[in-house]
Amino acid sequence: MNKFSKVTLALLCTVVLAGCSSNNESKTNAKEQSTSQTTKKSSSQKQSSTSQDKDKESQSSEQSSSQEQSSNTESSATDESQAAANKLSNNELMQQGAISMRQNLGDTALVATLSGKEDSHKKVSVSYSGDLNNYTANYYLENDAKPVNDESLKDKSPYATLTKKTYASTDEAVSQIEYQNDASQGNLPKISLGYGLQATVNSGAGQRYLHWNEGNWSFTMHGSPFAGEDPATAARKAVTLLERYRLPAPSQRGSGRLEASNKAGFLTQSLTWNKDNVVYEFKADNLETLVLVAASLQ
Repeated sequence: MNKFSKVTLALLCTVVLAGCSSNNESKTNAKEQSTSQTTKKSSSQKQSSTSQDKDKESQSSEQSSSQEQSSNTESSATDESQAAANKLSNNELMQQGAISMRQNLGDTALVATLSGKEDSHKKVSVSYSGDLNNYTANYYLENDAKPVNDESLKDKSPYATLTKKTYASTDEAVSQIEYQNDASQGNLPKISLGYGLQATVNSGAGQRYLHWNEGNWSFTMHGSPFAGEDPATAARKAVTLLERYRLPAPSQRGSGRLEASNKAGFLTQSLTWNKDNVVYEFKADNLETLVLVAASLQ
């Protein structure tokens, strides 16, 4: 090989080696750039994810705070409403119930306007159901006054109830009333009740029944001497109350079924009377409440 050929070969080798080196460096740089971009992208995604998480946490916190404030506001409003209701007298609460009944059942609905429990430390609540022809109103005593027809009253026991039933005819309505006439009592002994009234006395099997008539009303007072009950004293008390407070006037007949002793939680005192083809029945847990509330019906 001549000298020129050796020089040429050496130059070619040098060029080839330089090209390889440049190509390797280019690939290395490309890899480094790719790695750098991936790292930056990953960092950017992490920052974005962290930012989104913070935004979600902030929104959740704001929603929770808003809900808590709303709940506190509602609770405060409920407390204020309850406090305002408890400041009303039992007669005022009774009249609220009467207004609601008239608004929903009709202007001619017979409603109670006095509670008969004005001296109680508890508060009156009212519920009712039905329509103008047939309805029932219940009256309760609770620690707090409840809105009319409050759901919680369904599980409670009323201290008084008023029921209206409409029949096809007046005769059918009258037949529902347990009416007695003194003339039908035969030769039974009698006692004075005051106010010019006398009651017949029917005793037997440890029970005693006193009966008297007043206007279109027929009254029976029951008591058991064996249980220490004195129906004669209770009947005189009833007559005094009936002189002080006027009961609704029946069209044909009215009947009072009374007990000498009050039984807590039981509606043992009752009045039933007709207005043409309609029969009303009012029950209460004691005699005073029975007469007072019945006299307030309008």
